[in-house]
Amino acid sequence: MGIDFTGQVAVVTGAGGALGSAFCRELARRGAAVVANDLGGDPTGQGGSTGYADAVVEELKGLGARAIANYDTVATQAGGKAIIDAALSAFGRVDIVISNAGNQRNGAFGALSEEDIESVLAVHVKGAFNICQPAYRAMTDRGYGRMVLVSSQSGIFGNPYRANYGTAKTALIGLMNVIAQEAPAGVVVNTLFPNAQGGRLGGTPIEQRPDIEFLKAAGARTRHFIEGMKPEFVAALACYMASRECDASQHMYSVLGGKYSRLFVGLTRGWYSPGPDAPSCDDIAAHIGEIDDRADYDVPLSGLDEMDTVLAARRALGLDA
Repeated sequence: MGIDFTGQVAVVTGAGGALGSAFCRELARRGAAVVANDLGGDPTGQGGSTGYADAVVEELKGLGARAIANYDTVATQAGGKAIIDAALSAFGRVDIVISNAGNQRNGAFGALSEEDIESVLAVHVKGAFNICQPAYRAMTDRGYGRMVLVSSQSGIFGNPYRANYGTAKTALIGLMNVIAQEAPAGVVVNTLFPNAQGGRLGGTPIEQRPDIEFLKAAGARTRHFIEGMKPEFVAALACYMASRECDASQHMYSVLGGKYSRLFVGLTRGWYSPGPDAPSCDDIAAHIGEIDDRADYDVPLSGLDEMDTVLAARRALGLDA
């Protein structure tokens, strides 16, 4: 095995689900000590049980790996700190965090309650903050670390009945972008967009309604590549992203049905209207085709990068030397 985690310590949140347990197995199989965190709640995030995390740890120990279970919630700062403290107490270090804990409260946009929204944001968005902040501090002290934020197709591309979930998952892109720009050399953060079947987030009432056209259309497509929807296909990418071999930050990778892709946010070359007078909305309408044209684009990795595209537009017009 080329990628080796021997001597490293990985923290996986949401470790009791199909994806989380697959991440744990692959990390452990390649030598990592694993902290398997899972609150043990139902798909909506309610309730709790030690059984999910315990089952994963028992399996990992059966493989000869070092592993401990943790049942703290990522939804609070105290919970996130407790998870990282458990890793430091048991193993003395934290090299890898896969922020995978999640819940879903699916529903039509107009029908989502305040609790539906708050619960999902607390686990996915605040949860990523709460686990990554103490891990980041430990990684910064050692000068090494890998953080993998688990996002979703529902965020960057959108899926119906998941406005709360999609919003929360998209927020992780912004979190990644900022951490990547602040992090010292050796600390790397990237975002994973997984697609797999099974696990506790499947089978909610929305998924059980055969009358929803989107779900029928998705099923018709998925049946052609169902063999590539096993969690192990995602675990392969997640473990690459958690490894020393992945030394670039601020990348987004998707895996769907065995197809692996890089995602990026692009900026069209657009239309430049130099000051001092602002264009009118009529001017915008007249140039919207140029603004929308995706034939040429830039991929800024910071606010400064976007500013540089304006400077490039000025040079192209001969306005600056």
